[in-house]
Amino acid sequence: MSELTGHYVDVDGTRIYYEETGQGPPFFCIHTAGACSIEYYELLPLIADAGYRAIAVDLPGHGKSYPVDWGPFRQMREYSAFTWDIIQEVCEQEPIVMGCSIGGNMVTDMACHYSDDIEAALALEGAAHTPTFPDVNTYEHPHACPGWRDIMERAAEQSMYRPVSEEKVTETRWMHRYAPQEVATGDLECWVNHDVRDKLSDISCPFMLFKGEADYYVPDDVMESTIADVPDEHGEFIVGDEMGHYPMFEDPESLADISLDFLARNGVA
Repeated sequence: MSELTGHYVDVDGTRIYYEETGQGPPFFCIHTAGACSIEYYELLPLIADAGYRAIAVDLPGHGKSYPVDWGPFRQMREYSAFTWDIIQEVCEQEPIVMGCSIGGNMVTDMACHYSDDIEAALALEGAAHTPTFPDVNTYEHPHACPGWRDIMERAAEQSMYRPVSEEKVTETRWMHRYAPQEVATGDLECWVNHDVRDKLSDISCPFMLFKGEADYYVPDDVMESTIADVPDEHGEFIVGDEMGHYPMFEDPESLADISLDFLARNGVA
């Protein structure tokens, strides 16, 4: 943790925060719904040790980043495009991009739209289309769902691989206190309306679709149909043993090994 340094950058008039460690090609990480860059604090040094500049961002309205125009994003395409602007501002060369959950969906969107400018896309716990939560916007106002924080935190820890230590459970719940209720529900709106099924054939960079075996948020058939439409020479579907919805936090060492092996096999420095 002592290796991580924090920075602010202005992106289209919005103050955005990110953390980084190491030097080399940029390896840019995107967190899950309602959380922040802290999810990657154990993974970043491992990636840096492999020769990368490892970066994790607080998405707009999360952690230390201000929201764009003081409100949440509600469409994944717009959310992804703004995050791509962050990447362009922070990275001096073509990045490797990793994201988990809404970050995994976002990385899938980026691979569909910006493949020519991406070294590799590593989508964790995401897919091309994930309409798995109905009517999420009904939870946005605190009066509509006064127990939102407890719902969000419990949903997070329930999707982890078991057995898991009580310390990890407590820490995972804490990680989901870094975005206001309206921003977290906006994240889930973007999760629901995300749909790039008609763009998967445009992916031309190495694309890893990853799922922890215990994650029930993204059904196997959704992930299998996603990878089936990615050109064979670019896409690979990997299932991680003894991991759930948060592989970068549950087992950062194994995820680092899997990711670095994928990059090496695909000729990415």
